[in-house]
Amino acid sequence: MRKWVACSAAVAACSITVAVLAIQSSAGPLREKSLDRSTAIVPAISPDRDYLTPAEADAAHRAQLLPAGTKSLLKADKPLRHGEFEWNDKDVPTGKIVVWVDLRRQMISVLRGGHEIGTAVVVYGADGMATPTGRFPILSKHRDYHSRAYDAPMPYAMFITKTGVALHGSPMSSRHATHGCVGLPIEFARLLFAVAKPGDEVGVFNSDPTVARQFVATFIS
Repeated sequence: MRKWVACSAAVAACSITVAVLAIQSSAGPLREKSLDRSTAIVPAISPDRDYLTPAEADAAHRAQLLPAGTKSLLKADKPLRHGEFEWNDKDVPTGKIVVWVDLRRQMISVLRGGHEIGTAVVVYGADGMATPTGRFPILSKHRDYHSRAYDAPMPYAMFITKTGVALHGSPMSSRHATHGCVGLPIEFARLLFAVAKPGDEVGVFNSDPTVARQFVATFIS
């Protein structure tokens, strides 16, 4: 089962969770910045994913854990570490691509038509070069981008600001940071690059641990 876990830059991050599905399940003690889930409450239509009720999706969105309208999440049996990812768009119909980045948990989620098709650990801007938050459209895509500000090329770059902030393939390490971009495992960046197009929405947020705990208190009792 997947867990919401917020991780510092010094430790491995964990994958985006199905904890939002735990409305009628029992959960262990809630740690700081963590939500736990034990059992699914909605029979899975696909064995590869877990499905959210509208109430669960709305609560998770209010906690800034997921974009609005999320319908299902990929299953993952273990936490993800830097460089690892999940990608599975099998049987997911065509639909709008939405990318959601939670800087607090160091996670990205890619959804198509409300169904998660990919998730990975990310790296982001260091102190003094913070990654901006908000909602952004993908402005342009560049398979191999070279910038004077970087010593290395930025593969599969998808720019979201006119000041040069992009999602792109990057070295992955708990000690690595960017100049404000969102760094992705290179193969994950390639997969995202293949399905995303200019105009697709990218949300970059810091999920609120207080609201997340309130979410658990409301739905897990």
